[in-house]
Amino acid sequence: MKKHILLFCLIFCYMTGLLISRQNRTLSGTILYDGSEQGPIRVHLYMLTAFSPEKPRPLSKRDIYGEQTPFRKLSLEKPGSYIFSGLPPAGYSILAFMDRNRDRRLDFFPCEPFGWYASQPGGRWAVVDLRESDKQNLNFSLRLPVPFPESAKQADHGKLRRMKGIPVLQLWGNAEERGYAHGYLAGEQILDFFEFYVLEDSWGSAERYEEIFIPFLKNRMRLPPEFLRECRALIQGMKASQIDMGVPSLGRAFSLYDLIAVNAYIERRAAFPVSAPSSCTQFAFWGFLTQDGPQEGGLIAARNMDGECDVRKVTVSHFLLFAVDPAEPGRKRWISAMWPGFVGTISGINEDGLYSMENAGGTGPGPVVDEVVPCSWIQRYILETTGGEADPYKILEGMASFMCQGGGVTAPGSIILWALPFHGQKTPAFVYEGDRFGGVIRVPGEVRPFFPQTILASNHHKKYGFDPEQPGHSLGRPVSFSSLWRYEAGQNQLEAWIRTGKKPGLSEAKQLLQLVSHGTTEYSVIFLANQKRVLVAVDDLKTDMWDAPYLTWKEFSFEELFER
Repeated sequence: MKKHILLFCLIFCYMTGLLISRQNRTLSGTILYDGSEQGPIRVHLYMLTAFSPEKPRPLSKRDIYGEQTPFRKLSLEKPGSYIFSGLPPAGYSILAFMDRNRDRRLDFFPCEPFGWYASQPGGRWAVVDLRESDKQNLNFSLRLPVPFPESAKQADHGKLRRMKGIPVLQLWGNAEERGYAHGYLAGEQILDFFEFYVLEDSWGSAERYEEIFIPFLKNRMRLPPEFLRECRALIQGMKASQIDMGVPSLGRAFSLYDLIAVNAYIERRAAFPVSAPSSCTQFAFWGFLTQDGPQEGGLIAARNMDGECDVRKVTVSHFLLFAVDPAEPGRKRWISAMWPGFVGTISGINEDGLYSMENAGGTGPGPVVDEVVPCSWIQRYILETTGGEADPYKILEGMASFMCQGGGVTAPGSIILWALPFHGQKTPAFVYEGDRFGGVIRVPGEVRPFFPQTILASNHHKKYGFDPEQPGHSLGRPVSFSSLWRYEAGQNQLEAWIRTGKKPGLSEAKQLLQLVSHGTTEYSVIFLANQKRVLVAVDDLKTDMWDAPYLTWKEFSFEELFER
């Protein structure tokens, strides 16, 4: 009997030891940093929950910002080796930051060097699978964006300054002069936006960017000579500022086509058409609706810019107002709410009050086409060359000159709200809906809300590619829940105001932007068209979601932004 008990104990101990060894994984690597900042390194290890036994759920930005508690934490006195041991076999992700203020939390103001283990350069945080074996050499670097300077910088044809706390880039002169000043004054921030938003957040892979997008930009696009002149001058200005032009994740210097990629970042949706995105919301109202308030019947247009939400918050810290004064004969001044490096705009207003802002729209199935012009250049060109006489026909005619091989204009699939100061004209605001195969103008009253003095847009087409037999579809594809509910919520609010006699003004515009936001709004714009006044709200640098319309609004007159 004693022999049997002893044998049982030996077997039990062996099986227990085997089980423990199989539950005892190790993960290790080295954290690198080559900057001058100092502070302890906080390393966070996250155990990933699973969609299924074979597919862990990737870590979200919301998780990183605090919704999920790290499974393990450790601190290093300085960059160097780290190791986590005794880990259950599962999927993990590793992130780290330099805790400059020693509050044990990741901060973006002041910004702290931050990074993660990725399986490839320019990639997002990888899923590290420890179910079969330990993992070593999980090395990665901490990176730190360069904020805009607090004091003003000047060049021959440009000035970078802060106005009411918002960075403003004033540019004047011809294309070469403006481009050079732009690159000279904002070169480091252009590199940040390119690497941390375009590569890391949008493409999530330097290799995919090089293999897919660069050939698309070189072979499938039609780049107007004026656009290229300004881009080439911008690169020269960056070089003249003597910044390091290297892009670590690409292993080479920033190039002309990388700058084109910045200006054509939405054309990613044209390089390989994808399902309909869920992002921005816009609206306008005027006339009878605003006649009893300070607007005296004038038009109010507003937008939430959603979705350009990189985990480092560079699209917040590097938000930039442009004030551009072209020297070319007949060109109009324009302002733009974008980011450094943009020669064009998808959020712009000209001196006559013509407003043009783009929402991502769907695109139908079919081949990738040639002769694509960046939508940001199309909008900028029309803002420069079209005045207060604009109407749907004139805008459609102007856009048609940029038609691509597929027969459409906005190849990535776009929904553009155009608006003007209201002076009694029939259609002071209208929406262009299109993709690489075609497009149409949608005017007020064609779809709900049917009231003729308001119009609304989210991210699905309501006219182009719309089938009344499938109202939940656009271009034959299901519309995202986000786009549907944002349109429905905005529509219902506007209709309720109209039914109850409410005259919406500026406060209601802010309220409506808040209603249709969903934690991914990096900035919001309200344009009081008849007064030529612009209000901007930018998300803060707290380590949380993007809630721009709930934050502080800064108001500018159009002319104020050009004061030198």
